[in-house]
Amino acid sequence: MKHVYLSLLILSTLFLCNCNNDNKGINETYTVDDLQKIHGNGSKTWKVEGFYKTYENDLLSEFNDCYTDDEYTFFHDTNEAQVTLGNTYCYYDNPTEQDGRLTYSFYESTGKIFINISKGESLDENFRNMLTILSLEELSETRMVFTGGEYPYYGKTLVFTSIP
Repeated sequence: MKHVYLSLLILSTLFLCNCNNDNKGINETYTVDDLQKIHGNGSKTWKVEGFYKTYENDLLSEFNDCYTDDEYTFFHDTNEAQVTLGNTYCYYDNPTEQDGRLTYSFYESTGKIFINISKGESLDENFRNMLTILSLEELSETRMVFTGGEYPYYGKTLVFTSIP
């Protein structure tokens, strides 16, 4: 009987150790130096690779197409990206006006970075928009992943790739 308990104890310890190794992304913190990856010490342009409704299930948002043809240029001296909208619209086939905005905030005390991204379109007197606030979960020189949740349940997610 002692051997059974000992075996269970060893197995549960191994299981817990493996689970802890899978916790990537949790408590991810960034520094001022990491901001260079976003703006390239001057300006750096990014494209949305994918806009996910639920990232963990690889389920794209119904707005994926209208985000993936836009470009976002980040600058080192401002927290607002220049948005260049593409030709795929989110709400109307041929809107009379459209607007896109992206700002980001870096909180040095917590090491967290958030984006506030919005897109809107009008057709005559009708106006529709979407505002999304997401947290940076992954950052490299060529990829940024902003999510609405924590690993592994990211939920709404924007994946950016840099444009060379």
